[in-house]
Amino acid sequence: MLMLCLCALAGAYTLQLCSHLPDKFLLIVLVPVSLAAFFAPGIRFAGAYLLGLLLLAFAAHGVIDATLSPAFAGKTIRIDARVADFPKHRGASLSFLVEPVGRDDLPGRIRLSWFEATSKPALGETWQFEVRLRRPRGFSNPGGFDYEAWLFRQAIGATGYVVNGSYNVRRDDRAVDRISRLRQRFATRIDARLPDDDASAVVMAVAVGARHTITREQWQRYAATGTSHLMAISGLHIGLAAGGVFYLCWFLLSFFCRGANIRDCAAVIAAIAALAYAEISGFAVPARRAVLMTIIFVLAGLFRRQLSSARLLAICGLTILVTDPLAIQAPGFKLSFAAVAILFWHLRVTRIPVYAVNNRPLAKLLNGVRRLTSTQVALLFGLFPLTALLFDRVAMLAPFVNLLALPVFNFLTVPACLLALMLDGPFQPAGDIALDIAYRSVSLVLWLIRHAAEMPLANFHIARLEGLIAIAALLPSLWALAPPGWPGRKLALVAALAMILHRPPPPPQDCVDMHVLDVGQGLAVVLRTHRHAAVFDTGPSFRSGTDTGQLVLLPFLRSEGIASLDLLLVSHADQDHSGGARSLSEEIGIKRMLTGEVLERIDLRQERCQVGESWHWDGVEFAVMHPEESGRWHGNNASCVLELRIARHRVVLTGDIESNARHRSRNGFSP
Repeated sequence: MLMLCLCALAGAYTLQLCSHLPDKFLLIVLVPVSLAAFFAPGIRFAGAYLLGLLLLAFAAHGVIDATLSPAFAGKTIRIDARVADFPKHRGASLSFLVEPVGRDDLPGRIRLSWFEATSKPALGETWQFEVRLRRPRGFSNPGGFDYEAWLFRQAIGATGYVVNGSYNVRRDDRAVDRISRLRQRFATRIDARLPDDDASAVVMAVAVGARHTITREQWQRYAATGTSHLMAISGLHIGLAAGGVFYLCWFLLSFFCRGANIRDCAAVIAAIAALAYAEISGFAVPARRAVLMTIIFVLAGLFRRQLSSARLLAICGLTILVTDPLAIQAPGFKLSFAAVAILFWHLRVTRIPVYAVNNRPLAKLLNGVRRLTSTQVALLFGLFPLTALLFDRVAMLAPFVNLLALPVFNFLTVPACLLALMLDGPFQPAGDIALDIAYRSVSLVLWLIRHAAEMPLANFHIARLEGLIAIAALLPSLWALAPPGWPGRKLALVAALAMILHRPPPPPQDCVDMHVLDVGQGLAVVLRTHRHAAVFDTGPSFRSGTDTGQLVLLPFLRSEGIASLDLLLVSHADQDHSGGARSLSEEIGIKRMLTGEVLERIDLRQERCQVGESWHWDGVEFAVMHPEESGRWHGNNASCVLELRIARHRVVLTGDIESNARHRSRNGFSP
């Protein structure tokens, strides 16, 4: 079973290496071939490989076929749509996911933004919106978040915004489904009961999977300390819920059902509770994996069948691949299954020596801490390749932070959130007490996380890994996979250090690397010589409060191993060229800043560009060609024009300068 699962997943992941999807007709022809191979004894694994590829290919075709028709792109239309997730505030923007009602000509899922919204839609409500849509698109840059891939995985066929007007009203004639009503009611209880702060956002995420109030800064702290899995309903929370319900039911049934098989009854109730909790959370991939494992484990127990951990994981993986092929592309799928596999393997091959202490309770405590620490270190090294390749970062303090945070979450936060969720209606006063306990426990954990995130060793960004160095990223996992005492196991420590210290090689002397980044409307160019780095323009900022400095430039610079800039040159003050300058100046060291126009809200000392200024970096000549010192140019025509000369080659970066200014400039130049 395990080999079949791995072969099917290998086939699905092979499809991601293709530049184009195979034709549908070819896929249909291959279906009987793959089925015949799957049931043939000698080539069963090849059949599983081909079936995995076909499953993902058909799912991908389904998403592409459902993408917004070009006939609707850029046009204002009115739709009835159900709000499918909690709306999220970002600056002056409200973003949310909707599912059109009664419109077969539109994609089944659309992501909308509503700027300066006059009302706030609630989860599960049906509204009439006037919208302007476009086909899904995102920035395509190395090192940055692949928004377009995320839209594809979520089967979102269009994005757009709500056009303000009197047409945007709630449709009161359509009822809200029960799960959405429950989730929204609990979120409202939290808003009314708890302060509007980071801890309340986490309580809401742990209770009903509502992560819309967790800020970008919070997620960065959780990623830096390796605690992101605690801040939303994950497999850990589903397992805790199932285990807690199992022991509670076993305890209660023991008083009323003497002589009966209460263990099986408690197990069935625990599986139902896990399924209900996952349904409330929105059924993310890790929660789906945990529910499947719980149900399969309970069924195996009911039928008195032994099930190995490898077979259990394989059945869950195949089930998710068959029911939702796109889910395997999510980082949560890889991390969730890898983490559980490492835990199973670690418990099987590792024999942790116990403390010999006369005080039995103290001995149990010390041995438990030692096992938990060993497990956390195994997870750190075992997941090192995935975190390095998927997120370009490693949280070195994760084992120690989780060692302190996990007991609080396991024994206080999750049980208190579940009690608060169940104790509603006439029991709400008791539920509010549980809510307060959950809030205080989360506040304690967040205090720990804030202090840990400020430590120098909290977070390491991994530079771009390619070729052999990417293969070498697998070596740190030896610490988790090889039993203690095996030769070469300590090589994992050397490999991890090598990954952290790795920097992509710079261009040779007398050469320059020029990266023109995808920022939509606007410009952002990264220039790198052998020993120097510069940025010309920083792309736009957005009404949601984000900008391409934090979304594009910073991730790209980190992926290139560039820790500081020798020069930041912003051609002029238009937001599509200067929008990311503030974020860039706050997050990375900048030695010098040149501008065509003075930028506001920038703490760096700004020097005005002027003709005649030039410098040499590693055999490359840089020169400012416009504007003149007189300052008679404004707006686009004030753009700082930069010329690069590399041997016989010449590059001119012109910003937004217009042709009339180019011809009238006393310096006179021809790009």
